[in-house]
Amino acid sequence: MTDARLIFKRKPATDGRLVFGLNDSGEVGVPGVDLSLDGELPELTLVCDMAYDSRAQRPMVSSTVAPWRSTDELQAGIASGMQGTIRSPAGWQARWQTAQAQPEGTEARQAGTLRPGDMATAARHQDGEPLQTSAAVQAQSALRSDIDLQARHQVAAHMQRQAELPHQDGLHDRFALQRVRHQVALPLVAGLATDFQSALPWLLGIASRWQEAVPPPPGISKRPGPPVDPEPPIDRCYVPDPHLVFGAAAVRNGRLIFVCECKDDGPGALIVAPTRKAYIVLNQVMLTCLDTGVELQALAFSMSLDFNSWTWTWSASLHKDAAHHLGRDAQGDPAVVLAVVNGVPFKLRLERTGRDRRFMPQERWAVSGRGLAAVISEPWGKRLPFGNPGQLLTAQQLAVEALKINGVSIGWGVDWKLEDWVVPAGAWAMQGSYIDAINDIASAAGGYVQPHNTEQILRILPKYPTAPWAWGDVVPDFEIPAAAAEVEGTEFMDKPIYNRVFVGGISAGVFGPVTRAGTAGELIAPQATHALITDATAQRQRGLAELADTGRQAHVSLSMQVLPETGVILPGQFVRYKGPETVMGIVRSTAINWAAPRLRQVLEVETHA
Repeated sequence: MTDARLIFKRKPATDGRLVFGLNDSGEVGVPGVDLSLDGELPELTLVCDMAYDSRAQRPMVSSTVAPWRSTDELQAGIASGMQGTIRSPAGWQARWQTAQAQPEGTEARQAGTLRPGDMATAARHQDGEPLQTSAAVQAQSALRSDIDLQARHQVAAHMQRQAELPHQDGLHDRFALQRVRHQVALPLVAGLATDFQSALPWLLGIASRWQEAVPPPPGISKRPGPPVDPEPPIDRCYVPDPHLVFGAAAVRNGRLIFVCECKDDGPGALIVAPTRKAYIVLNQVMLTCLDTGVELQALAFSMSLDFNSWTWTWSASLHKDAAHHLGRDAQGDPAVVLAVVNGVPFKLRLERTGRDRRFMPQERWAVSGRGLAAVISEPWGKRLPFGNPGQLLTAQQLAVEALKINGVSIGWGVDWKLEDWVVPAGAWAMQGSYIDAINDIASAAGGYVQPHNTEQILRILPKYPTAPWAWGDVVPDFEIPAAAAEVEGTEFMDKPIYNRVFVGGISAGVFGPVTRAGTAGELIAPQATHALITDATAQRQRGLAELADTGRQAHVSLSMQVLPETGVILPGQFVRYKGPETVMGIVRSTAINWAAPRLRQVLEVETHA
């Protein structure tokens, strides 16, 4: 057999194995190395170990261009492109759901960030299956080579920049997000458009003398029949309380027996203070400067108002730390203080301050002032001329115009509770402050002025909304039991029993007698005149006020807590006191006194025999 020579242009591998490849011309050889065989081979049998590697050269045809840059390495691996979402306490109808993991390869556009997986990759070549062929072929199944040869692909090192290869193997210890068609959705908080929504609580007080159920009459209870509409009770046997309180044991047959033990004290009240063995109230008085919002620590507090006054007067003893907050406001006016008495707000002006050394060594500050209406009186309000020289106005319109300057309102309104009447042009003229003009208009028809608690509003109220001889039919604003109040004192007075009075204007209007109905009118009171009594409506109201303040009277002083059911009771409201004797009257003055923790309101109630 002729010798065969193998001529190599490259040294064999270090392990002694021969590696054959195909060059560009299709001949066997290493890429870039010529291989030639010289000899006569009639029958050549070659037994050797060979490693097969196609070494196909695949030039780069394109580069990956992405609008993003290499990201920082993320030390968290995601096994799938979809993961379980966090449970939401509300059900939502979504257009997608949690996807099942799909064991397939994903296509990633970032280089150097894929996690190795035992799956087929989308590559242009793959590991070949061993092919058992005869030796008479140029190539057969070879052992895999784990060495690096000159190839366009190799294991690359991690680079923090865009790789020049479209695909390469990444580091095995780096896990990054995979690019899938679905990603973790962000929670979307959106309002549901429904026909119903959460309603706001509507606090509405119902003033009625009965409730849904019909009060059972005295006697043995009957089997309930068909429902009937409730009718107003003729007499007041039951207080508006949903609880059943029994004073004796039940009868043996199990039936309920209702007994009316109430006396005929007139119609029921709008607000009834409950009767309890003990009244527990958390008293709290808070003073706050509205200009700065600073809370003033009050050690004592008092305020009072009567029907002859048009504003509150108040005083307080403050802690020494309040000295820095007792000056004027930003506009240089007296500071306005918000006083909250057991939840009832009042706006007051701080007009006088002084150091109180009676409580040494603890230093205190004594402050006092009046209500908001003090700003329209002297010395804060100017003296101006008032009148209606050129136009016909009603009394209410005249009061509104008195609170204007050159037709522009000064910011105060009028809550008119008298019967209105017409005032001819030129019938009224006076000079004074704003509040002097309002008081003069109200007094013409027997009324008075009362301030609003917190707003710049003046209430014009009648001194006697109803004649005292008709108070038996009046529904009182409050009913107070003897357990809730105590009588501090009673002042009796006898006034002349007039039943007739002459009332009229001065330069214009009407003039004539006003007589109490059902009397002979023989006891005549001193006449009452005013420039604004220009109409029979004003004449009748003034006559009622003059004749009502007559006869035997008793002024009862009631001391009670500021209960949540009653709040602060103001002058002009009717009160029925159910003590040893039932007293029905109208409140003429209210005084609030607080020395922590004791808080009391003292009411002076005018009653008539």
